[in-house]
Formats: sequence, structure tokens, C-alpha cells
Amino acid sequence: MHAIRIHQPGDPSVLVYEDVANPEPGPGEVRVRLRAAGVNHRDIWVRQGAFGAFPEPLIPGSDGAGEIDALGPGARDYAVGQKVVINPGLSCGRCVYCLSGQQNSCPHYRILDGTYAEQIVVPVQNVVPMPSGLTFIEAASIGIPFVTAEDFLTRAQATPGQTIVIWGANGGLGLATLQLARLRAMRVIAVVRSQTFVERLKQLGASDVIVWDGALPISPEVLTMTHSKGADIVVDSLGQASFSQSLEMVRRGGTVISVGSTSGGKVQIELGQLFRRRLTVLGAYMGSSAILPRILPLFARGALIPVIDQTFALADASEAHRRMESHGLFGKIVLDI
Repeated sequence: MHAIRIHQPGDPSVLVYEDVANPEPGPGEVRVRLRAAGVNHRDIWVRQGAFGAFPEPLIPGSDGAGEIDALGPGARDYAVGQKVVINPGLSCGRCVYCLSGQQNSCPHYRILDGTYAEQIVVPVQNVVPMPSGLTFIEAASIGIPFVTAEDFLTRAQATPGQTIVIWGANGGLGLATLQLARLRAMRVIAVVRSQTFVERLKQLGASDVIVWDGALPISPEVLTMTHSKGADIVVDSLGQASFSQSLEMVRRGGTVISVGSTSGGKVQIELGQLFRRRLTVLGAYMGSSAILPRILPLFARGALIPVIDQTFALADASEAHRRMESHGLFGKIVLDI
């Protein structure tokens, strides 16, 4: 089969399109003939070596959709030819967290790699039937962003009428958060770097859009919009460039969700700001395995919409990464396999 492999960390040029052996499913596993793979910011960190060196060439990619083309011994409930979506979280399945449905708290939890390929082998519990009405490209764009956003909105007890601020609202995670917040009848304030995104964000349900120049603080603007109260929830995926502002713009007793550090991971916090204002800082990392099968029907009914920025051929994965790093995208980048 053809796959993208990384032999050593580096820039997008280290994504090498090459022939590799077809994987074979073992007990309790299925092999999926992938038709599309979603590109996430996590893939960039993997490529750069942020999670460690590669003892052997690595196939990146966590989100994907395709058809089952082989069943391992004991793999039940699915058939060859069935269309499925990859559920990207791997856990032990035996600990107290897994048994209680909190797989992303499992000590052995990790996000799988390997969807930048024509085939992938995964445990049978890591595939979900693909609803009718979705293309493979659309289905491959859903996993990580929507599972993560649904998990942290649930944990933050997001409720109708609350105000939520979303940094980087034009990206895959930002648009997933926006749509899931609107399903909860929340007021959404979207923060982006380009005026060109404003109307599209409003069409998707943003109540207000702030165009940030990357320098001037926007917390005064948020406070004005909320009549000096502050936002109930702030979703911060930038980290270093935005976190202090997130703390300033959230209301007393509100929640700041840390779900990324695309601008850097080192921040300074004056602890009194947390305890005197009774703030909650919630760290977000994927979600339980039950979320994806629960939300996929919402796409089939049109309650949620996959937003695709651009598609690339598998062989052009390096160009897809360059596109993601350009910061000008609106929605998801997907590899057409």
C-alpha cells in the first residue's frame, strides 16, 4: 500500500510518500481501506517530534474514514465493505476510568497514528458506522475536533444563554466548538485574525466576531460586549499569546478551557487571580469513546456541518501541512486517498 511516513522530525518535507507492507489485522482488530484522512494540528506536532523521536518510521494521522476490507479473529458486529469512521482514542479498556466511560482519563490513553495511508489496522472498538449522507471527506474531518469540543463543553457545564469566547474560531476545533455551542443555545463570540472570516462565522451562528491583530488586547472589547460581566466560558487554543487575556475576560466564577498551545506553552499566572475570582481552568484532551457515535447522527440530520477548507491528495501531505501552518484556513484540511 501507499502511505506517508516520517523517518525523522522536521519541516513538511519529511513527510515521505512511499510503498509499505499491507498491515494484517490480529485478534479483535479490523483493517480499514481508508478513503480520506483528516489533518489536525496534532499531526504537525508529531511531525516536529514534539512527542518524542521515532524509533521506526511513523505513519501520522489520527482521523479517517473508509471501508472495512478485512476482519481479524474475533472481530464482530462489522462486515467487509461496511463504511466506517475511525474513533481515534486508544485506551486499555480495563481500568476504572475505561469501565466508567472516561477513556481519555485512562493512564494508558493515547491518540492513534496511522491514517495517512491506504490501509490501517485498529481495534474493532475504534470504528464507528458511517452515517448515510456524509462523504468520506466529510466524515474524516469530524473526529478529534468534535469529540474534543463536545467533551470540554460537557465538562464545563455549558448551558443555554451563556456567553462563550472562542479563540481561533476559523480552525477545525474552533468551528466544532462554535457549532456545538450554538446547539446549546449559547452566545458565541468568535476571535479570528482576518476580516474575511467574519460573515462566514456569523452564518454558522457566531453572535459577534472580533478581528484580533495579534497585539492589542481584546479583553476590554469582550467586557464591553458582556456589559462588564465577562464571558462564562473562554476556549483558549493559542496558549502563550492569549492565555492572560482569557483570564481577564472570563467572569467571576467562570471557566477558561485550555485546549492547545499553538503560539507556545509557557504562561505566567498570578494565582490570586484564580482563587480570588473563583476561576476554573479546565484542561481538555479528546473525549470518551462514546462521543463520536453519539454525535455522528447529528451530521446526517444536518444539525452539525463539516466545514472543509481544502483537500489534498495523499501524496501531497506536505502541501497540506504547509497550508495548515499558513494560518489562513477556514475549516478542516483533508487528504483524499
